[in-house]
Amino acid sequence: MLKKIAALFAALGLLVLTGSGAPLNVHLDDSVDLHLSLRSPAETRADWATHPLAKLSADPQLKAFFAPLFEDASDANEESFTEVMENEFGLTWDELFELLPGQITLSWFNMPELILEQTERPELAIMAEFAGDAERLEELMQVQFERNAAKQKEINPAIEHVMIEESFMGETLHLDETFDGEKTYIEDGYALVDGIFILATPETRLRSVVEAIKAGPESPLVRTIPYQRAREEGGRGDLSLYLNLASILPPLNAALLEQSMASGAAMFGLSEKSLDAALSLESMQAFFLDVDLIESGLSSHSGIIYREKAGLLSLLTYRDGPLPQADYVPEDIYSTSISSMDFGAMLAQLETLLGGASPTLPPMIDMQLQNVRSQTGVDLRSSVLENFSDSMVSLVALPDDQRGAAALYQPDQVFVVGVRDAEALSGALKALIDLVPGARDQIETQRFAGQTIQTIRGRPNPNMPEVQANDVSYVITRSKFIFNVGDASLLKEVLTRMESGETGFWQNASTELLFEPIGEDGAVSRSYVDLEKIVQPILQIFVQTAQLGAGNGELKMENIPENLEMPFHVVSEVNEAPDGIFSRSLMIEREASK
Repeated sequence: MLKKIAALFAALGLLVLTGSGAPLNVHLDDSVDLHLSLRSPAETRADWATHPLAKLSADPQLKAFFAPLFEDASDANEESFTEVMENEFGLTWDELFELLPGQITLSWFNMPELILEQTERPELAIMAEFAGDAERLEELMQVQFERNAAKQKEINPAIEHVMIEESFMGETLHLDETFDGEKTYIEDGYALVDGIFILATPETRLRSVVEAIKAGPESPLVRTIPYQRAREEGGRGDLSLYLNLASILPPLNAALLEQSMASGAAMFGLSEKSLDAALSLESMQAFFLDVDLIESGLSSHSGIIYREKAGLLSLLTYRDGPLPQADYVPEDIYSTSISSMDFGAMLAQLETLLGGASPTLPPMIDMQLQNVRSQTGVDLRSSVLENFSDSMVSLVALPDDQRGAAALYQPDQVFVVGVRDAEALSGALKALIDLVPGARDQIETQRFAGQTIQTIRGRPNPNMPEVQANDVSYVITRSKFIFNVGDASLLKEVLTRMESGETGFWQNASTELLFEPIGEDGAVSRSYVDLEKIVQPILQIFVQTAQLGAGNGELKMENIPENLEMPFHVVSEVNEAPDGIFSRSLMIEREASK
């Protein structure tokens, strides 16, 4: 059934991102779990014709690289979507877009039950603005009905399908009555109501959607505060996804708590009530994602909306004020981020969360901290756990001596976290190292740019000798803890720039201009990625993934384009509000951002 719905959804033209249309979401009640909405296909089709991503997808090198995938489909004697549409439904692309000029949505109503395996059949509803008449729709649906029946007959010769009609609220429902050799049931049904095509399963959902269109839903989704906040913070919504966590999480949370208790969590002093309060999953109300096709790339908005910032959400601790200056970030960096996350506050909140979950955990934590203090004289809580301050900067560079997927799997990474008392942190780390016999002998020390770099050489895993082991280094300055994974060259560049006082990526006027379209006051995080530097590694990973399966004409490493231009970079920004955390991202063509 689910495959049939998905196939018909595709047959209606949903392979294309879409544009504006009537708000079909007004017909949904707040029991919906997932709502996927796409706008009018005609508008996006016109925009896509001259879009830089369309130009990239038409690159001869890229088309040659992906050619084996299409050859595999051809070898399997599968008709293309265009061939099916023309040969079976008698539609050209232009005619399809004329029939579907507006919004198309998919709504799912029983996700928790399917996840928990409490039911086998999905409860779905597809709605689409339909510009044709009832006779034209019936003609197209009859073609799909016969195609589906024939395919199912090949698998189960005993199966039989009969299309029956039923009158409901003055409208005609077309129901697919199915006999599978043992029982008779309604597989799905469709209707055309006030210019809206509806395809739904089971038939009770079809009736409820028809009733909602005719008389309005009893508890409209669009009147709920989380949905309204999603629309306030969201984008235009060429492609819009809404997860109703207020509907999804309660049954999943109950199952999680029950499973946790059954697996022996009570041994640690946990109870269903304390674990529920500690996690506070039901405080989360919704997640949304909007993706829009813009002239020079893609724009997206996303967010998680909650009643209160409790439980797991409370670990996301940010301070007020400007983002870290991070003037030591090189201008040619591949990826970097700056954040005002307060790690000291986060660790303190984690301790509070654990204590709320189990009254036995805080004494155990205190006991371990006291043991360390008695052996080393170091108070880990004040010198480490409460010592990190309210800033974090990350930098990622691809190793010069590696190319492709290996570089992306093991990049050189530097993390810079603010420190309140550098001397206390340095003493604590030395004391912890001394607790491990022979550990100090494995640490290499060097002076560079006025700082001391401590390096622990990576040792290969005997069980995975093919995986290169990364070195780990750290530096403690007067106000920062700098942690490095991989080669220390990026770390040394950071230290050199810190000593010279030279400004970098985040101080460039071009960087500020890049963030201008998505910038808002009070941002708690910003990030940047240069896609052009990782196009080849991504394609290599794609080949490696494809080669895990069998088949003819599989993708080849040697066919990866050598000089494929991927002139896009991605920027994103995050803001925190009393009722949610919201993000905006922009994938923009390099020339368009200048």
